[in-house]
Amino acid sequence: MASTVLDTAAWAASEPLITAPLLYLLTRGPPHIRERILAPFQTNLLARNSVARVATLITVLKVLTSLGVVKRINAAMNSFALNKWTLGRKGKEWKFGPRKEELILITGGSSGIGYEMVKGFSKDARVVVIDISPFPEELAKLSDVSFYRCDITDFDAVADVCSQIRNRHGDPTVLINNAGIGSIGRSVLESTNESTEKLFKVNLLSHFVLIRELLPAMLRNRKGHIVTIASMASFIAGAGLLDYCCSKVGALYLSDGIRAECLHRYPDGESICTTSVHPSWHATGIIPESDFKKLQRRGVRVDPPSNVADVVVEQVRRGRSGRLFVPRNQAFLAGNRNWPLWVQDLVTGIWRGRQRNGFRFRGEEGAAVEG
Repeated sequence: MASTVLDTAAWAASEPLITAPLLYLLTRGPPHIRERILAPFQTNLLARNSVARVATLITVLKVLTSLGVVKRINAAMNSFALNKWTLGRKGKEWKFGPRKEELILITGGSSGIGYEMVKGFSKDARVVVIDISPFPEELAKLSDVSFYRCDITDFDAVADVCSQIRNRHGDPTVLINNAGIGSIGRSVLESTNESTEKLFKVNLLSHFVLIRELLPAMLRNRKGHIVTIASMASFIAGAGLLDYCCSKVGALYLSDGIRAECLHRYPDGESICTTSVHPSWHATGIIPESDFKKLQRRGVRVDPPSNVADVVVEQVRRGRSGRLFVPRNQAFLAGNRNWPLWVQDLVTGIWRGRQRNGFRFRGEEGAAVEG
């Protein structure tokens, strides 16, 4: 509850549509409205009189409004750049709806975030799932949902499954690289070559294979969207998560690199959307429930996987490229690498050894990433 209140307060403070009207009312509004706004601040010990209180609050609102406007402009320019520096969209029109003309391929769709995405997309698109884990019966019953059991670390098998999908269903117009596994909480010296190789195959190398299989048809058809489920770990290196973090940095760079290649190397590449998704901690099955309380004691909120799935479904339906953070208030961590090292240590808790023990992770392939 306290976390929700703080999140709401932080959002309101950074939202110029809230701070700007308050600033206007305090500087140009009727006196009785100004008094009502100032009432909660009458006990402000930092001010000696009402004039000082008003001046202090106005200064704070000016700063917050300015920062909020800059944040909005920055977000708009980032979106403009991500969408090939155009306001519109090049390529064929997206057709989500009852006729289900779009075909979406999701890896790791048997559980976690992938499970929720299958449910969300099945309402207005055909969905094909690749996973090594058994497909839940409730998903198999959904209309126009197909399942192919495949180990995505076997790249020849992946290519064969993609060929079957093209022959039976047509060319996928949306690829969602969602399948992922987590490290097991061991340091680099405690992990093995085999476990690291498997993690990179699932979390990163399989993305290359699937993009090579599906992107050519997307370019020919002048319609495509490649969604990469990365992580907040793309921006922060965590003790006991190092191989996982490295794989997620690679996933982010692959998404950015495909965007660049579509702009500069491929005919009709401007018709291809690319989106990277960066979830924080979510209950996807990678983290045992027994570790949820440990996270909560450290002030970390574990959200349901549907939070991520809903954002992805909405983004794909819009037919726009993006970089998504779930929850949104974690977006500031994307600038972590630009901060002074001592600030990074303070924020991540390294200086107090808070990362020392890490967490235990399940290593079942096909589980949706927790981010």
